[in-house]
Amino acid sequence: MASVSSLGVGSGLDLESMVTKLMSAERAPIDALTTKITSAQTKISLFGTLSTKLSALQTAADTLQFPSRLAATKATSGDTSIVTATSAFGATAGTYGIEVTQLASAQKSFTQEYTAGTTFTPGSLSFTVAGTPAASIDLNEVGKTSYTLDEVRDKINAAKIGVTATVVNTSSGGQRMILTSDNSGATNGFSLTSGLTASGGQANLDGANFDTTTPGLARASAQNGLIKIDGVEVSSATNVFTNIAGLSITASKVSTPGVATSLKVETDNDKVVSAVKALVDAYNGIASTIKSNSAYNSATKTAQPLNGDFAARTISSGLSGTLTTVPAELASATYKTLSELGVSITQTGQLTLDETKLRQALSKSPSDTLTTLQAYGKAFSDSAGGILSSEGVLTKRVSSLNDAVKIYKDNQASLEVRMVAIEKRFRAQFTAMDKLVAQFKSTSSQLTQIFNKSSS
Repeated sequence: MASVSSLGVGSGLDLESMVTKLMSAERAPIDALTTKITSAQTKISLFGTLSTKLSALQTAADTLQFPSRLAATKATSGDTSIVTATSAFGATAGTYGIEVTQLASAQKSFTQEYTAGTTFTPGSLSFTVAGTPAASIDLNEVGKTSYTLDEVRDKINAAKIGVTATVVNTSSGGQRMILTSDNSGATNGFSLTSGLTASGGQANLDGANFDTTTPGLARASAQNGLIKIDGVEVSSATNVFTNIAGLSITASKVSTPGVATSLKVETDNDKVVSAVKALVDAYNGIASTIKSNSAYNSATKTAQPLNGDFAARTISSGLSGTLTTVPAELASATYKTLSELGVSITQTGQLTLDETKLRQALSKSPSDTLTTLQAYGKAFSDSAGGILSSEGVLTKRVSSLNDAVKIYKDNQASLEVRMVAIEKRFRAQFTAMDKLVAQFKSTSSQLTQIFNKSSS
């Protein structure tokens, strides 16, 4: 008898479908593990989102906690054409009178005007810059018998000694070189001794021959900037003065003699409000993520991934506790709670900011307001940092979920091996049955033929 090539051929039964259905039932544990893996991975992803949002909360909290980051002061000048200023951490609030008596400048010297086509003999240039002799600049190239003023300029600039040379072509067809110190300040001047002789009997290129008489040339001496702060004179090699802690004053124009410009340093309320808004937004981002992913729909009887999750509840309750617990350092403070500064919590668990109330507190008592904000900034930073730490609830929860996924996948792999053996057994059993039924059908057919012949 011919062999059976596929299930059901011999018996005429749909044995392949029966094997498929039996294997589907056998794979139920594997499918259940797939569901568990998907659930765990969804939670891992959500905790990753929470980790990012917690980091944002910690950053916002640190801005409030550390005065150096908040830098909540601003400086306002009564005349920005004369003086401007920026304030940073450590700047003391107050009003100062600033009189600019002298602007800092870098030395600027002019050579004599040389006629068109002037050349200079080989030699060297010796500069002393800021009181220190610079390396000699040699113009003694082999085979070269003369140098143009442009070539001398290029040699000076290439040496990078702290003096910049520029050549200007004059309206009369001649040339002048302008030498400018790279740095302003009284100690940053320069001098030049030259061994270069100009053609045509003109003045040598030497400091002693700088043009100090022609009117209109924008000569400048090396000098410090000088200002008076409430009558106290201070000096700077530049026009930037940092003589008051946390305050950088820039002078732009000399004042009318005896007339001081008002410079007011005060709390920058906008920066404080912006920093508190950042904290509120970061807190709300966490709260909304946990709430939306912890809900349960009683109508459909479906739960969101974090519904009933201990770690999510712990994070939520921890941050709520930080909000409602008065930091120890505020025991005798003017403002003990954030609600006194306009930050309150709604029934939905979201924070809201009454900006008007916060600004009123800042106007009434800026130092007390900042003290309270700094204390809560520290509290929230510590809370978020603890959650995110290696021993924190979020880190441990993600670790346990990753371990569970690994176990689920290992179990799946073992079951898959078992599935191969089970399917092989099913196919062997159904193949044997298929052959047996085929034999019965063949015998039945033969008996039928015999009976038909006998009755005829």
